[in-house]
Amino acid sequence: MADLTVAVDRVGAALWRWRPLAYLAETLGAEGDRRILWLPVFFGVGIALYFMPTIEPAWWLGITATSAAIAAAILLRRRPALRNAAIALAFFGAGLAIIQQARWERGGAMLDRRIGPVALTGRVIDVDLLDRGWRVVVAPDPLPGLTPAEQPRRVRLRLAPSSDELRPGDRLQVKAMLFPVPGQILPGGRDMQRELYFAGIGGVGYSYGGARRITEPDEAREGGWREWLLQLRNEMTRRIAAALPGAAGGVASAVITGKRGTMPEEVKQAFRDSGLSHLLAIAGLHLGLVGGFVFFTVRGGLALIPWIALRYPIKKIAAVVTLIVLFCYLMISGAAIPTQRAFVMTGIVFVAVLIDRLRISMRICALAAMVVLLLDPASLVGVSFQMSFGAVVALIAVYETWGPRLARLFHRGGFGHKALGYCGAVAVTTIIATIGTEPFAIYNFHHLVLYSPLANVIAVPIAAMWTLPWGVVACLLMPFGLESLALTPMGWGIDLTIAVAQWVASLPGNVWSMPRLPTVGVVLVALGGCWLCLWQQRWRYWGMPVIAAGMATMLLTRPPDLILADFGHFLAVRTATGDYRVASGGEKIYRSFLVSETGAQLLPWPDRGDAGADGLDYAAEGRCTYTAHGRRVAIVTAEAGLPVLCYTVEAIVAQVPAGLACRGKIPVVDRIDTWRQGAVALWLDSDGVTVESANESRGDRPWVPHPISKREREKAAARSAIPTASSPADEPRESVPDNRFNQPD
Repeated sequence: MADLTVAVDRVGAALWRWRPLAYLAETLGAEGDRRILWLPVFFGVGIALYFMPTIEPAWWLGITATSAAIAAAILLRRRPALRNAAIALAFFGAGLAIIQQARWERGGAMLDRRIGPVALTGRVIDVDLLDRGWRVVVAPDPLPGLTPAEQPRRVRLRLAPSSDELRPGDRLQVKAMLFPVPGQILPGGRDMQRELYFAGIGGVGYSYGGARRITEPDEAREGGWREWLLQLRNEMTRRIAAALPGAAGGVASAVITGKRGTMPEEVKQAFRDSGLSHLLAIAGLHLGLVGGFVFFTVRGGLALIPWIALRYPIKKIAAVVTLIVLFCYLMISGAAIPTQRAFVMTGIVFVAVLIDRLRISMRICALAAMVVLLLDPASLVGVSFQMSFGAVVALIAVYETWGPRLARLFHRGGFGHKALGYCGAVAVTTIIATIGTEPFAIYNFHHLVLYSPLANVIAVPIAAMWTLPWGVVACLLMPFGLESLALTPMGWGIDLTIAVAQWVASLPGNVWSMPRLPTVGVVLVALGGCWLCLWQQRWRYWGMPVIAAGMATMLLTRPPDLILADFGHFLAVRTATGDYRVASGGEKIYRSFLVSETGAQLLPWPDRGDAGADGLDYAAEGRCTYTAHGRRVAIVTAEAGLPVLCYTVEAIVAQVPAGLACRGKIPVVDRIDTWRQGAVALWLDSDGVTVESANESRGDRPWVPHPISKREREKAAARSAIPTASSPADEPRESVPDNRFNQPD
């Protein structure tokens, strides 16, 4: 044993004398306590590792890795370098373990086929008020045609306006059409199935007619305080909408209760295209302003009472009251990811007031990240977590380095100079936050907003000085039924903010469509950004080429030339200008997915007489050819277009079953392939035709539906003595009524 220790020491000494390693070790030591900031990063990398493979990791992998790393850290406690490495590995393993635990706890069966119309009963979990009707999350009773293993834990439905007014905890009865959760429209694109899987939602749909409540309001309920809180949020949203109808009420609900259902889509788009979406997401700005308003109001009010001001620490009393108000705001707003992060960071600031140690640093942000990931590890791959922490980490890093200089620049001189300085500070803060969030915005939304600093310079002061203070007053008046006294002036500020958003969004050249940023690119950007922001020595700038390399991966991507999805009903071909021609049919949500993923405009499918429109030529009834990049593809839209001579084209894309004649000779994609593999995309180039499916790129994961044939399902149903429901591969899709509720939500 002694000989082994001597050998290890000699190897360590030799490595230490190696100049590059010695430089790294010396620089790492100079960072001091900054090294602890990387523990949440290792924890997040462990969570991210779970989503990377195409097979489900073994359930024991995370626990085993964590236990082994902890044991190694204990055994190596006298060797700091190796001990620290073991601690980092322990956090890495803990991240993997906690996401596996979350999958086991929250996940459930996902529908792999449509069901209905079906008589559905169940308990209402949550209710969102929409501009027309409601959107509800329901824990359904066992559905006919499904084995116990196929029963979804929750489904999300859009209800008609004629439905009874529902509250969380009610039982409802409704005739509904249920669909699988919409999958990816492009391989590597937004994965709504994964998002809703970790929310416990296994299907979506809409109602035929109104839903009926079958539980009386005064009956015993099982939800406890969570159900009461959901009811409170819904009642507050309803009263806000009654006092402020229209878009203003939707924005007010968004900033008070976190519910945006009553906000018109064009207003949401204006906020997105102007860079003001952060005003709708309850985050650091909202909690900071509300906390500051409450703190200074309480402290100022107590200071006016000499008997209290001379005997009690009014500053600490104000901090306690502010913490209570912020916690209530967190609960009422739905505790979204940005709100959780902001509450932890803002709460620590006011706790520091209580212990007389006020300091805002990157440690608070690291602690907030750990808390959020512990509460909801799946949030790591969500846009809220990425953009929220991207902005905050960038802001703290900049103000840690150049904060005093910026303060002297913006806050000195007379009133006029300070007013200009305030506008400059808002503009600089917006630019920094934009730089920190833009890679994630490009990754998730595929566009760049150019004039967001202009919109924020105007809109943020309105929100800070007028809208949010009146929102606090409205919440205080709501128990007395007097909320309209505060909501009315709040609406004035909201109307002005909406006008600013619409004006900036309409400026020419404001929104730039961007190429798709692949996952490997956003990972490089995230790691490079952490390296740049978390360290303080000169080697921090090594992160900049990593960020540049990540952004450069956009140059390696190109939107597909053809897309077939939604059981063959959604067909799109790319034009020379980058837009898409879309065949009639298919669910509306797939159209919106394609727009959001590519930023392209959707054009109607050309008529048969439009010869050569965007490379589309009708060859026969039910068939046309698509030519791009020197390749010809046969597109079959009806059975009359079959058969296709294999040697005349390089690929076949069919909205109907295409048969087996050409398979094995050229790529063939038909409606059956989209049922089994999800959306299928084709790229045409001089080297040939590349085909990739959404399910193939994701692999065998629990949120990826893997439909089975009717015969296999009948065998499973016979074993379970459950009647079967037809599969879309076996029977044609039946028609649905022509109303605005015929889209799965």
